Amino acid sequence: MKSSFFIYILTFIYIIFSFITASAQNTLNRPEIEKFISTLPSINALVKVNEGEEAIQNSNVPSDITHTPITASLKLLRAQTSFPEFTTILNRAGFSSPEQWANIGDKVMMAFSAYQLKNPPNASAPSIEEIKQDLNSRLNNIKNNQFISNEQKQTLINKIQNSMALISDPNYIDNENISIISPYIDRLNSLLKEYQ
Repeated sequence: MKSSFFIYILTFIYIIFSFITASAQNTLNRPEIEKFISTLPSINALVKVNEGEEAIQNSNVPSDITHTPITASLKLLRAQTSFPEFTTILNRAGFSSPEQWANIGDKVMMAFSAYQLKNPPNASAPSIEEIKQDLNSRLNNIKNNQFISNEQKQTLINKIQNSMALISDPNYIDNENISIISPYIDRLNSLLKEYQ
């Protein structure tokens, strides 16, 4: 398993969207999407060069769930020894700052995850209604679980409630960025599979 933080953060970005809170997004444009996607192969190459970099412990991962996981993770990214090379990649792609890259990345990934929910990649994927039912069942199971602490229980309850709110929010599930991101879905799927 790769130990670099950049692998972790890109995987984290993909996974976190099942636990994020909803909010309205700004409209993406094609040049922004192209610019963001263009950085991913170089970041992947940087990850491969720095595989020996110190592994990220779960305690270092932001504990608050946010609709901007890339932006929220910039503080952790800055602590990596490869951060200057990371910044160079972003500058070469035309980003004025890591914050600008993260902001666009958050919007791209939000639209990507909403697209995946509305257009499941395979026929056996659950529908939005089935996901809601599953989350509701998990919520009840956690509430009735006597083997976890109240603190752990509340954390899990909050995550599930955030997920339920997200998939019910029209600003997320019917976002205008979904149609804008659709031509890039295959490229994003391919690039994100490289990071898993």
